[in-house]
Parts: sequence; structure tokens; C-alpha cells
Amino acid sequence: MLMLGLLRLGWLVALFAWVKLPTELVQVSLLVVWAGVSWLVYLTRIEVAKTKRKVWLAQYLKGGSFWQQRLQLGVLGQVWQLFLALFLGLFLLLQLLVAEAWFWWLLLLSVFILALVEKILVRLLTKAIQANLLMVLVRRTSVFLVAGLLVGLTLLVRLQVSQPWLIGLTWHEALVLQLTLAGEEGVLPLLLRLSQTLDITWQWLLQNTLGNREASGWLAIFAWAGIFALQAAFCLAWVQLLNSVHFLKLPKRKAS
Repeated sequence: MLMLGLLRLGWLVALFAWVKLPTELVQVSLLVVWAGVSWLVYLTRIEVAKTKRKVWLAQYLKGGSFWQQRLQLGVLGQVWQLFLALFLGLFLLLQLLVAEAWFWWLLLLSVFILALVEKILVRLLTKAIQANLLMVLVRRTSVFLVAGLLVGLTLLVRLQVSQPWLIGLTWHEALVLQLTLAGEEGVLPLLLRLSQTLDITWQWLLQNTLGNREASGWLAIFAWAGIFALQAAFCLAWVQLLNSVHFLKLPKRKAS
């Protein structure tokens, strides 16, 4: 458990150091970092997908039968999980590149929360769950619990910190005032502008719709749902990244 915790902290430090690199180095290394992060997220997602299919088939089919083997997660299912991992990995990196200082402290806190939640779940589920499925269920449950808690903490902090004043502005005016990378060329600035545009759009919708529920109540609901969905996607990707340490082949200690 100590080794897993150190690895998680190491990844947090590595990502923080990468974000602080000069823009040129970040842009050059983006594809490599994206591929690595996406692959780690994929390892977590593919285990859940394979286990769900295996457990579902085991309820109806005999083990080792023809159909039980043929109906396991196939190429299309694996490709779909890889696509989702690539999307989540890219979204995670873009959000980290524009994250404020307080957000990094929340990510650090999530590392310790995840270790605590895993320990509690192992104790609670050991006597009730089959041994071969115990850690799978612990990992899957911990992802949702910690990601949900992180979403709540993030939204709570966002409501407390100062936000840009966008009331009364048009959407275009809000973008002109708040976009920090306008005019810069390159793939990375383009992706960051898209990410910032999305965040500014949600903030603009919230600030300009909450005061008039009858005229724009559905827009306010849509804005809140969008903010929650984006935050949930980030937190899900982050916790899945942390959980991927379970799939790394760590050196075993020799018995003394």
C-alpha cells in the first residue's frame, strides 16, 4: 500500500512539474504525456468492462463453454474503452494546464482520501465478496466514491473563490475579456482556448440566467448540469489514473 501511495504522489508531482514547463516544452511533449495518461486510464476502464461482461455471462453460461468464450469483451468494446480513455486523458491534461493553485491541493488530498477509502472497503467487503473479485469491486467502488467527493469539494471551493464578473455582457464580450491565450498559434494553445471557452461559457450562462428563473430557468439548469458533467469527467479520469497503479508490475519484496 505504501508503494502504491508513493506512486500516486509521484504522478501528481510529475504532472505538476510538466504543467510548469515552458509552453514550448509542454507542446512538444503533449502527445507523449497524453498517450501515457490515456493508457493508464484505459487499464482501469478495461478491467471494469471485462469484469462486468464476465460476471454477467457467468450468470447464464457454463464456464469454458463455446458461447461463454465467444461473448467476452471483443475488439469493438476494447476500442470504445480506448477512445473514452483518450478523450478523458486529453481533457484531464487540458484542465490541469489551466488549473489554479487551490485545485492542486484538492488533487493532493484526493490521493490520501483514495487510500483511506480503499482500506475501508477492503475491510468491509472481505467477508462478503469472492476473493477473485474483491479488489476489482474495491477499485470500481472507490473510483465512484472518491470522484463524487472530489466533484463536491471542487464545486464547493469554486463557489467560495472569486469569479469573473460576466453579468450583463454578451457571450462574445465575455470571451474577449477572459480568454488568456487569444492570438497564440499552435495546437496546444488552440486546445487550451477551447477548454477555456467551455469554462467561460458555463460561467456566463450561470451568471446571466440564475436571476430570471421564469425566462431562463432551463438555461440555468443546463449550465449547472454542464458544469457538473465536466467536473465529473475530470474527477473520474483523475481517480482512474490513480487507480491504474494496481496494474503496474511492482517489484516484490524478498522474504527475509
